Order: sequence, then C-alpha cells, then structure tokens
Amino acid sequence: MRILRIPFSTNVDRVALALGAKGLKATWVDVDPADRSAVVEISGQELVPVLVADDGEVVVDSTRILRRLEAQHPQPPLWPAEQPDRAQADVFAEWFDEVWKGPPNRIAAGAPRPDDADRLRGWVDRFEALLDGRDYLLGDRFGAADALAFPFLAYGARPPPPVDTDPFHAVLWRGMPIASGPYPRLRAWVERIDGLGWLAHEHS
Repeated sequence: MRILRIPFSTNVDRVALALGAKGLKATWVDVDPADRSAVVEISGQELVPVLVADDGEVVVDSTRILRRLEAQHPQPPLWPAEQPDRAQADVFAEWFDEVWKGPPNRIAAGAPRPDDADRLRGWVDRFEALLDGRDYLLGDRFGAADALAFPFLAYGARPPPPVDTDPFHAVLWRGMPIASGPYPRLRAWVERIDGLGWLAHEHS
C-alpha cells in the first residue's frame, strides 16, 4: 500500500500509529504542502493522508483509513470486539472528529467562537479523567481512540519543533496546558505512546 503525506500532519500520524500497532508496512509518498496536485490527481481532493491500497482502492480521511486497515487486517485489533465497547470507540471517534476538532480549527483560522478557548482547555480535564486507572483512553491496550487523539493531544504536552510552523499546532500547544498543568496521567500517556516508536519515521 502507498500513503501520501505531508510533514507534521496530525492526520498522517494517526495512520502511522495504526500501522505501527498492526505491524504493517506502507510506502510513504511525500507531497509538497505547497503543491498538492499529485493528491488531487489520485483522490480528487487536496487533503492527506490518502491511502492507495494494493487492490487500487483509494481511501481519503484518516479515520476512514483506520477503519479500512481494521477491516483488512483485524489483528491485532484497534476496535474492541464486544459491541458495547466497540460502540463507545465509535462514539469517541465521531465526537473527536466532529466536535473536538472544531474549536482549535476555528481558532487557527482566526474565526473563533467566544467559548472555543475555554472548551479546548476544559476538555483536557476529560481526557485526564479517562486515564484514571488505565493506560490508554478507552482501556488497558492501545486502540482506535489513542490513534485518533494522540497526534493532537501530544501538542499540549510538548511544543511544536521550530521547523513546524503550522498555526494549528501552535494553537494546540497554547490551548492545552498539559505540559504545565495538573495532568500527570496525560503526560505519562504521551510518553507511553512515544515510547512505542511508531512515529519516529514521520519526522526524521
């Protein structure tokens, strides 16, 4: 499989984490963020990641790519087998993509709603609470929720490197005081996932 990517993409990192969790290999195709014509030619839109599967299927959107990987390579699983737990992971995925991403995206675009900064900061408490008594967001093993959320929440625990000038990442660093606040579980979670080494190739 091939995956088109740009540097420092949080959504690309989601896919890299899923591949690492499943022990899968992919050919990464680097795309110039200023020239996404190759992405458009393959997928009809400009966003990365784009998965080109071995059977020729083209999949856009990081969450859809994770679901495609899960369907084709179910072991080890990212989604729980039991229906109630699987539904919980599905609700988390939809909430994160459709609700959580809203405030930082609007702030980065210069069009925040009055409560966006407070919501972004307040949700950090919820993530800290999810980690009470367990190592990962929805249980005792790495799963879909961790792959989907980690690339974003990690920016609250450490600043973007100097070469990463994406304003969205700066918003995450300033808006989620994980590094300096009372969030020991979140800091340990970030270190735990970093220690897996699944993102090392992304920023080398």
